[in-house]
Amino acid sequence: MLVSKNFNEISSIQASLFLSSFVFSTYKILKTVIEASSELFDGDPIVLPIPDDAPREIPRIILKKKDNTMKLELSPLRFNFFRTKTGDGDEILVDEFLTIASKLLSEMVENIEGDVVRMAVVLERFCPNEEPPSVIADHFCKSSFISEPFDRPSGFELHSLKKYKFLDSFEVNSWVRIKSGISHYEKELHRPVIVAHQDINTLAELMDTTIYIDEDISKFFNNIFTEFDKILGLYFPLS
Repeated sequence: MLVSKNFNEISSIQASLFLSSFVFSTYKILKTVIEASSELFDGDPIVLPIPDDAPREIPRIILKKKDNTMKLELSPLRFNFFRTKTGDGDEILVDEFLTIASKLLSEMVENIEGDVVRMAVVLERFCPNEEPPSVIADHFCKSSFISEPFDRPSGFELHSLKKYKFLDSFEVNSWVRIKSGISHYEKELHRPVIVAHQDINTLAELMDTTIYIDEDISKFFNNIFTEFDKILGLYFPLS
């Protein structure tokens, strides 16, 4: 039986803040981020020659660790901080990452005097399985559909969106995507897996009327992993 605790391998996590009310100065932001994150990113900063009229979501500055485990993308619209699993021995500690993300991103926003108008965290984890498409179909579908049309599927995906109030403070979208996939890590190359992709973000419709302060960012990031686990447990209950 497929249960939530089977998804114990985390492949990636992303923390994002959407910003307004600031001028994107490449020099000022690059100086700010290097001062705030000198111990996190040991790769050379990448400054992209983006025209002034380019879409605001396109990153202007990218910082990375040399081992590709962490990346920071900075654009006039949003700051994205990524932690990615790079191999079998690389374990992502979600709580540790989110603590770093909350501190780093909040410090950067304060230094550039921007307003945070939206927040998001995206988590992807997986569990090895010999027949992911069939197992997903069998888990979620009525038996009458298993015989046909969902017999012997080569791929299978379930996608769901729910809107609700998180922590009695944040109006959020909660996306869940369950799909079949293939592991690309060294010792498990081409091993079939079931992927659980989760995304919780505050509503875009509220960006013009809401500003999140440091306490909001910390509260959102520090409680989000527990919420992800709770939601996944609804899809794959222990009993």
